[in-house]
Amino acid sequence: MIAAAGPATGAAAQTDSAPEHLHQLNTCREGILDPEARPEERQRWTELLFSYDTPDAHALIVELLELTDRPDVQRSVCEVLRDVVRANPAKLDVGYVNALISLLGAESAELRAASARALAELRAADVPARLGAIAADVDAPLEQRLSAINALAPNTHQREVIRPLIKLLDAADPSVVERATVALGPAAMETFGSNVARWKTWWAEQSQLSEEQWLAGQVRIYRERNRRLNEQFEAYRQRTAAEQTAATSQLRAFQRDLFRALPVEQRNDRLIEWLESPLSVVQGTALAIITARIADEGKRPDGEVLAALLRMLADVSPATRREVLLIIQNLNDPSVIDAVLARLRTEADHETRLALFATIGRLGSPRAVPDLLRELRSANAKPEYIREAATALGEIARKAERQSDISAVLNEAVSPLKQRYQSAPPGDTALRSALLAAMAGVKDKAFVTEFLDAVDTDDPTVLRPAIRGLRDLGDRTKLSRFRMLMQHGDPQVRLVATEAVGALGKEDADLEGLQSRLNPAIEPNDLVREAAWRGFRDFLARQRSLPERIAAADRLRDLPEFEVAYLKELAQALPAANGGPTHLGALYDRLGAMLYGQQKYGDALGPLKQLYELRSERNDPEAFEVGLRWLRAALRSPALQDVAEAMTELCDRTNDTKQKDQIIATVAAYLDTPAVAADDERMRASLAVLRGAATESLGGAWTELLDRAATRTEPSSRPP
Repeated sequence: MIAAAGPATGAAAQTDSAPEHLHQLNTCREGILDPEARPEERQRWTELLFSYDTPDAHALIVELLELTDRPDVQRSVCEVLRDVVRANPAKLDVGYVNALISLLGAESAELRAASARALAELRAADVPARLGAIAADVDAPLEQRLSAINALAPNTHQREVIRPLIKLLDAADPSVVERATVALGPAAMETFGSNVARWKTWWAEQSQLSEEQWLAGQVRIYRERNRRLNEQFEAYRQRTAAEQTAATSQLRAFQRDLFRALPVEQRNDRLIEWLESPLSVVQGTALAIITARIADEGKRPDGEVLAALLRMLADVSPATRREVLLIIQNLNDPSVIDAVLARLRTEADHETRLALFATIGRLGSPRAVPDLLRELRSANAKPEYIREAATALGEIARKAERQSDISAVLNEAVSPLKQRYQSAPPGDTALRSALLAAMAGVKDKAFVTEFLDAVDTDDPTVLRPAIRGLRDLGDRTKLSRFRMLMQHGDPQVRLVATEAVGALGKEDADLEGLQSRLNPAIEPNDLVREAAWRGFRDFLARQRSLPERIAAADRLRDLPEFEVAYLKELAQALPAANGGPTHLGALYDRLGAMLYGQQKYGDALGPLKQLYELRSERNDPEAFEVGLRWLRAALRSPALQDVAEAMTELCDRTNDTKQKDQIIATVAAYLDTPAVAADDERMRASLAVLRGAATESLGGAWTELLDRAATRTEPSSRPP
């Protein structure tokens, strides 16, 4: 039993010798001495004993250290004592020192090593001297002397430890000298090995240093040692990483080959097995296979494979969870958004939480709006989460524009968005931009004030969503500002400003601004020019009469490609807009002449043919002349399209000899052009088409023309 002693002190706050405390100590003693106890159980009992900071507890610890018949117990106490004293030097009891020193001569090598490690942690002033005395005692057993040196070795940064080790260099026993030089090794920057003379010279210099100089030297040594360790660690890390990469590559190749060799009906089961594997590399390959199937075959995961994939959102690795999110962000299955929202409510990893918000935005499901609003209303939400939640909300709102059931849900977003915007730091443009983008997606007039204020700034990230917001609400208050912003340095700002002017503009100044953006010399960005082109056409269709729309083509004379495209589009739109034959005729005439002048004969056929038909229906005397222009374009078109039709039309509609002569003269002029006369293949193709047309009414002159032209392709007609 534990003997009674004075009052308790320390952390346990027990009354020393009180029956309850003695019972606690005896319980610890029985647990430690239990021969059936496992090492980890004995360690827990020993740690509990050390938590009682009383004389009785100290006495029991010493008693256990002196149990010569239980080296396993002594070793366990030494190990716990080392850890306790290292963490809290105040826990040291002087009685421990004597017991530990006596264990340096124990029969068990493991016990001697454990006592040496414990003694190395003791900061009692006389410990180095006592250990040095044991190491120098020629009458002490050799193992005890060497164990004493081992206890000194971890503290060679202290000069009081160096002194006894230097004295041991004169020992008669070579093993003592060798152990002493090994212990001294870490104390010096240089490596002296077993050279006793150099060690003595080194110490003669070091012993003259002040304490500050000594410590400064030790700091340099430890820094250098740390540097070398870091280099070794980095080399080991790189080698390990390379080996792991190679092994991973081989395993993945094996998995892929195995998957391709499986019957189709077994593939899903194998994918599920791999997704549920505890090995991250196996899981990663399964995810890569799923990704490849989506990209290459359009095979999206469903059923049990999708369920296994969604379960991986709870994987212990944040990187794995994010990889899963990359796969499922484009899946429309309702279970996906449910799983993502469930994970959002518990996710603690910062990067993964941001990825969850991005996934929610891409999925675009209105079911996520309540969770996003909860984040926006949260007083403890980080600015990054508010920003991403707002961005996701804006994407959902834009994607759900045609869903009638989302308007009521989005109405709930008005108040939290306005409050967050008002409280957002003025310098946090990323957050303010995200909130404005969400407002623009919601499209509520309650946000007009925020949009108008933001449009007066010059920050591109804030300008873009603010302009979109006013555009979508149809607010023309800042049209003059939009015109100025069409010249902004940021192409994205120019793009949204151009779109806004195209959608909201009413004045000539707006049309002129759009027109200027069509010129590559003024606007280098393709997307802005495309937006200006759309806006230019939409503006005219919305704001100008048919004659004005036709006359507007004059604005594009310096941009012939746009002029042609505009006239073509207008020609297609006029019949639906009841443009009338006068407007249509003028438009076809201009378009045909322009394309013919640009030698785009194939493109000119359509408007010339339509102009001919329009004039013929009205018995217009100029129809015949238009028909001749149509025939000229047909003859010069790449595939000679419309030649037979144009010839037939002209011949059927005239009995006038002069007009027939004009038809023959037009064809003759074409056949005499150098490009045709020198190209036998083109000549033969032309004659074949002309002979196939219904041209009987042209008489003998026509036949003679064709026969004469045909002789040009005969070898006998060629000069030698």
